[in-house]
Amino acid sequence: MPTLEQIAAEVVLLSPEDSTGRVHLEKMLRGVAQSEEFVEPVRDLAWQAIATVQSLMQSKDPDSCLKTLNRLLDQMILAETAPAVTVPAEAAPVPEAPPVADESLVADFLGKQDSVLAEFEAHCLAYENGDTDGLSAVKRQIHTWKGEASVLLLHDLATMLHAVEDELESTSLEPKPLGENLLFLADQIKIYFGARRSAADAGINAETILAKFRPAAAPATATVDIPAPVAAAVGQVFEMPAEIDMDLLHEFCNESEEHFQQAEQALMTLEADPSDKEAVNVVFRAFHTVKGTSGFVGLGCVTELAHKAETFFDRLRKGTLVMQGVYTDLAFEALDMLKGILRGTQGAIESGRLPLPPLYADLLKRLEHVGTAPASAAVPAAAVIERAPAAQASDAASGSAETSGEAVESKAADGARGKRTGQAESDGSVKVSTGRLDNMINMVGELVIAQSMVSQDPVIQNGTDQRLIRNVSQLNKITRSLQELALSMRMVSVKATFQKMARLVRDLARKANKEILFETEGEDTELDRNMVEAIADPLVHMVRNAADHGLETPDDRVKAGKPRQGIIRLRAAHEGGSVLITLTDDGRGLNKQKILAKAIERGIVEPNAQLSDSEIHNLIFMPGFSTADKITDVSGRGVGMDVVRTNVEALRGTVEISSKPGEGSVFSVRLPLTLAIIDGMVIRAGSERFILPIISITETFRPRPEDLSTVQGQTELVLLRGDLIPVCRLERAFHIADAGRELTESILVVIEHKGRRLALMVDELLGQQQVVIKSLGSTFGNVAGVSGGAILGDGRISLILDVDGLMRLSSGANRVL
Repeated sequence: MPTLEQIAAEVVLLSPEDSTGRVHLEKMLRGVAQSEEFVEPVRDLAWQAIATVQSLMQSKDPDSCLKTLNRLLDQMILAETAPAVTVPAEAAPVPEAPPVADESLVADFLGKQDSVLAEFEAHCLAYENGDTDGLSAVKRQIHTWKGEASVLLLHDLATMLHAVEDELESTSLEPKPLGENLLFLADQIKIYFGARRSAADAGINAETILAKFRPAAAPATATVDIPAPVAAAVGQVFEMPAEIDMDLLHEFCNESEEHFQQAEQALMTLEADPSDKEAVNVVFRAFHTVKGTSGFVGLGCVTELAHKAETFFDRLRKGTLVMQGVYTDLAFEALDMLKGILRGTQGAIESGRLPLPPLYADLLKRLEHVGTAPASAAVPAAAVIERAPAAQASDAASGSAETSGEAVESKAADGARGKRTGQAESDGSVKVSTGRLDNMINMVGELVIAQSMVSQDPVIQNGTDQRLIRNVSQLNKITRSLQELALSMRMVSVKATFQKMARLVRDLARKANKEILFETEGEDTELDRNMVEAIADPLVHMVRNAADHGLETPDDRVKAGKPRQGIIRLRAAHEGGSVLITLTDDGRGLNKQKILAKAIERGIVEPNAQLSDSEIHNLIFMPGFSTADKITDVSGRGVGMDVVRTNVEALRGTVEISSKPGEGSVFSVRLPLTLAIIDGMVIRAGSERFILPIISITETFRPRPEDLSTVQGQTELVLLRGDLIPVCRLERAFHIADAGRELTESILVVIEHKGRRLALMVDELLGQQQVVIKSLGSTFGNVAGVSGGAILGDGRISLILDVDGLMRLSSGANRVL
């Protein structure tokens, strides 16, 4: 423990520009403030000195801060030499047992970190590529992690992140190495979270991480260790009121969450524009409302913290402080801690004891003293007086506070106004298990089937009761709206998946010594949640293929007249009722001769086969097919692209390739929006009915005899506006004995897929219908030309035709047709 004389000597040597010295001095002062070896007046003065040190970098008059700091040190030395009051041993308080973190809160925290880490890595990559805002976002996330870790008693993580924050404030590293170090930090945190999830021994090597952020030439004395949390706070527990109104508590927690969301948005605004007075007022009102309402509920710990935060923001409103640097961090920390305390109230009802966050007392001290010393340079710092706890409690109970002339409305008035204006509801969110959500989707699907059965009942179809017909029509509209709403609940954006690909490209570029710029478009495009999860693996293989095989080395690109930096672009967009994901690179393109030679060598293709460009490109999807000259840890085993096609087709999607030598390649993956429901056209061939996806149909017509022709007496073609289209007879494809035989007496339904068209011969079009897709199971799941089944309005089962399968069936087995 440093002596006060040693600290005073450090203050003499301190300069406003010396960030390392400032951090070291703050550490020494914090040690005094948290140590029982010093008397209470010394510890209080130490907290004021810490606030002064923190204000030093933000102050417009640093010399005044240094003078205040010297005066505080003199007062600390005088207070330490004053006679101490001896407390009898029997009167000494018995320390409480350290609180235990709520396991459900920890599990909830860990469960959402995958997406948070993806966002963090995206910001790291953005900063590394020159986006200065990326570093601000990185610091914001580190600060958030630190606060959450403290609330959840993950002290090792919180301590390390605190130290990283300090290092980031003083680092002189360039964006490239700093971005690399931040990604290393992300990897270590990911490992830590993984160990916590699996209940393994989780530890984090703080020194290894911190060494990444420190200059190599820094002396050993520059090493900064973040002190442990306040000893008294570790065992601090708030005793819940003996009789607490559970309904009122629940309502208070919900309302407070809304206030916190508004405050958090306002704080983000203030971080970008500290002069935004309205944003300051929004945060102030949020803390003030929470303070007042918590007094009604009986949560004195919330009242105390909210009061300190409110007073802090009152100084910001009056202009004595500016929302920058440590003040912004302090505001977010107060907000995060209040949220953490309220999350723990439900679990504390039965025991009656609410464990407070480890840094609760620490934060109270900093909120109490921050900015006071510099603002009162002409007054001895020890003269700064806060209101007594009793006065605070009185304020909390009555809901009153200093409002600088602003009217403060009570909770009851807020509620009444909300009910009058119809704005009581908020755009909040609730967590629902995926199992319940899937069950709801299934039940909505059954409702759609039941609605179809009602609307297509002969009594309704042939009825003359106009009122009944209108009611059924209204039922149809409501059912469809409900169905669309239910489906939208399963829709999520592809943003998180795309962000993971950005990190993957970066790592691959480093391994292959390539320069790659990764760009994304359409990140907000939404897909069914299950499909987003399923498409992640194929995208990984596609991106690896583009980075390893597609793009040349920088030297080779220069020789080819290209920029040293290659481009990989990942794009998602809605197109024709489906989602199109394209991966484009400006590399060497596919080598058709090499692909064909490898296919002939492996016996996949006959030596004299004449294949189109598309057929040659599709050879790379064959199992085990690879043109790589050597196997690396990235690619070369011929597994990746096979996985791409298999997974995409399992989602009822398609994948296509287009490539030009020397210019690059484009991989296009087309997926349905959802796996559950499709709009289909019900067609009849004989006594059998089928469903065709509406999206695949281009037109229908009845052919004339002069438009029909036959190739080699086997393949039938129909002429449509100058184009010959092959004809597929469903009665032959599915062996339907009672179907029509004459083309001129039938209807041809033209379907299009991958730029190819096919005319299906059917007897009748029965109408459009939205159907719920049902799996045919493992026994019938691989029937060519069929993707599933559906229950029609009359209760009969109909097969859903697979357009891609019909195309392949038509081209590869036309003689059978």
